[in-house]
Amino acid sequence: MAVWKNVVPAASQQFERKREVLLREAAASFNRRGYHGTSLAEIAKKLGVTKAALYTYVPSKEELLYYCHDSAMDTAVASLERARRVGGTGMEKLTRTLQSYLELMLGEEGSYVVLLEENAMKPAHVRTIIKRRDAFEGGLRGLVEEGIADGSIAPCNPKMAIFVAMGALNWCRKWYSPNGEWSGSQISIALTQMLERGLSSHPAAALVVDPASIEAPPLSETATPEKMRRRPA
Repeated sequence: MAVWKNVVPAASQQFERKREVLLREAAASFNRRGYHGTSLAEIAKKLGVTKAALYTYVPSKEELLYYCHDSAMDTAVASLERARRVGGTGMEKLTRTLQSYLELMLGEEGSYVVLLEENAMKPAHVRTIIKRRDAFEGGLRGLVEEGIADGSIAPCNPKMAIFVAMGALNWCRKWYSPNGEWSGSQISIALTQMLERGLSSHPAAALVVDPASIEAPPLSETATPEKMRRRPA
């Protein structure tokens, strides 16, 4: 049986890498079956380890759900920071942020659970995640306001615009299949193109009809959040 899905040797002390694998597997299960329909025993079985081994990395299933949410917010913040460094109009920075966030959320390195089961967490964890989420969404609203000011985004309500955008992006984890006809990168490009067209002051005349035809490299260049933080502007 493959141990930790052959990502690292069984005897390796690479704690963080193993923890990332655990978060990714847990997020996939939470997204597919929901928090209450997922057990640590099932996650351990898929990783080829014992349930007891998981307690080296997380003290409980609730903590695991919290770590998945926290990892999603790490990615969100990293995507926003990178878009700001690259620069451009408000519309360009917003599109870059959303596309990068979605691509990473759907990628193999993603450990991201859809933020729909926060009530399953402890009140303290809920407050922490909501605070981080509000800060991220505040940053996105700032990009919308910037785009309205520089003329790249049509006048609109920034709060409503970001609610629509994040609702569309976060729901992808509910219907996305790694074995489906579209890759995560193709979806990230096609979906953000739709969102961009809805907000742009100069919308494109047409959209990609078949995401499977997209061959252009994604904006995030398949970077993980850590790589994104280290990459120079």
